[in-house]
Amino acid sequence: MRWLVLFFMLMGMVPVVMAQEGGSTPPPTTTIHVVQRGDTLFTIAQLYGTTVEAIMTANNLSDARFIEVGQRLLIPNARPGINPNTNLPHVVQPGETLYTLDSQYPASLDELMLLNHVVHPRRLYVGQVILVGDATRTDETFSLYVVQAGDYPLRIAARFGLTLERLRQLNGLDEWTPIVPGMTLLVPKQAKPLLNLPTPLTNLTLNPTIPAQGQSVSLKMETSVPIQATIEFMERTYQVGTIDPTHYAAILSIHAFADAGVYPIRLNLLGEHPTTYELRIEVQDGGYGSEAIDFPADREYLLEASVVQPELDRVIAVVTPFTPQRYFDGLMSLPAASTMTSPFGTRRSYDGSPYNTFHGGADFGGAVGTPITAPAGGVVVFAEATQVRGNAVIIDHGWGVYTGYWHQSEIFVQVGQTVNRGDTIGTLGGTGLATGPHLHWEMWVNGVQVDPMQWVQQAFP
Repeated sequence: MRWLVLFFMLMGMVPVVMAQEGGSTPPPTTTIHVVQRGDTLFTIAQLYGTTVEAIMTANNLSDARFIEVGQRLLIPNARPGINPNTNLPHVVQPGETLYTLDSQYPASLDELMLLNHVVHPRRLYVGQVILVGDATRTDETFSLYVVQAGDYPLRIAARFGLTLERLRQLNGLDEWTPIVPGMTLLVPKQAKPLLNLPTPLTNLTLNPTIPAQGQSVSLKMETSVPIQATIEFMERTYQVGTIDPTHYAAILSIHAFADAGVYPIRLNLLGEHPTTYELRIEVQDGGYGSEAIDFPADREYLLEASVVQPELDRVIAVVTPFTPQRYFDGLMSLPAASTMTSPFGTRRSYDGSPYNTFHGGADFGGAVGTPITAPAGGVVVFAEATQVRGNAVIIDHGWGVYTGYWHQSEIFVQVGQTVNRGDTIGTLGGTGLATGPHLHWEMWVNGVQVDPMQWVQQAFP
């Protein structure tokens, strides 16, 4: 028997049978894993069909990154028979529950709950990757998928019900081949997913499905009959824009200081038979950096609350109304032919203050007089000289979307003027609270500052 235990130890899997303090023994499913070279908590969790969090809790680990070769880890509820390489991954979409997935995939409802440690079959969130059964089936028909910005190999594989190895095999790729936006991949042809949506809602999509702090989220709805609707998200109420009588959309906003986690989105559908529908979405940390800014002594007074707050209140009043007409369509263009010098979201300290504010836009450096152009169509709703923002312009693009242009040397537009994409609205400068010539490009969605550069890479709605 001793040689058998030694064999398991060398293999890194030792069933716990030793007595513990007090004469108790662990449950039969408890296993000890001896950390091998190349192991991570993620690969260990996948090996035993458990989670990183469960292993960390069982071993009182505070940081998932630090494990050592030879370290013995207690694996609670080990299920080594559940192998992620032979179980199909699926990315949860709006309207999907374990009940709908039970009808589409080999695993039963009980098996789905066991595979994914799900206690309540309806408590899934959009973007969640879950295992849905045996992946040894063969796919007879295929289609082509164009890689989008933000895609990565594992997410694409999960979206189409493939293991990463199978995705690479289908496309003749090795592990070193990069997958970049615009690349065309062979994937299984997908049937229309089963959705559990209330009448008259027939389809619902979110993009991105897993957003980060400071991002915008496109929510699109299809209905069987015309409706009116509002949306509640992160303690804000959103009006819904109409694309046509049965297609609607709203642009949701996530504050740059919002906590990472899972949040509910509540749809209030109005009409002859009012109803509500709630889904959940995960918000990830934005990974923003920090920077310290020092201003010349003659401009430090512009940091005083008595100057900053009244001007901010004016801006918020301008960018809060919802305009039913939508002027934007497709990708936005960059507002200046210059290099970006400071991205959105950076946590900032001004003249030694705490890092309790963030950079509310994207900065573009350049020479004074460089043209500034409208990135999309809209109506000018603000055009004047201010103390903090200098010569400033705000454009209303409709549906609660506004862009701002601060520190201009000259303003070429006036309030009420309609502008088109590419029209010159002013020139780059260094007016107001600025350390040098630059354009500060800002975007507000439903009264929340969001990253304007996302709109250059993703088309809304």
